[in-house]
Amino acid sequence: MACDLSALSNLDPTDPDATQRLLDQCTAALTDPSLWIWAIVFTVVCAAVGALIGKYKNAVARDALLGAALGPIGWLISLSLPVRKPAPMCPLCAKPVDAGDKHCRHCGAALSPSPVGGVSRSFREMR
Repeated sequence: MACDLSALSNLDPTDPDATQRLLDQCTAALTDPSLWIWAIVFTVVCAAVGALIGKYKNAVARDALLGAALGPIGWLISLSLPVRKPAPMCPLCAKPVDAGDKHCRHCGAALSPSPVGGVSRSFREMR
């Protein structure tokens, strides 16, 4: 007897020993270590591929979690999500600042918006 739907449909409902044997076989199939090792390896590989996709989209953790949770479907979702732009950095202390800040919260340097969307110091502040 194998643990599948055909064995369940052919089961004699009046024989409790046959029911117990089928239950034991199904339990043994689910607790087989090789099944769990393959499931863990597949999850780790999917997370690694998701992290590689996320590396180019600047969202490694997000895409690794999508890959681990959803597998190849998570990869497709990761590929369809937009690229994250890195946070602007203070040109003086090189720490991240918010895009709308006028002064660095770490060193106090005055920030001005750059044409590219980040922040930069004006020429007068650099002298």
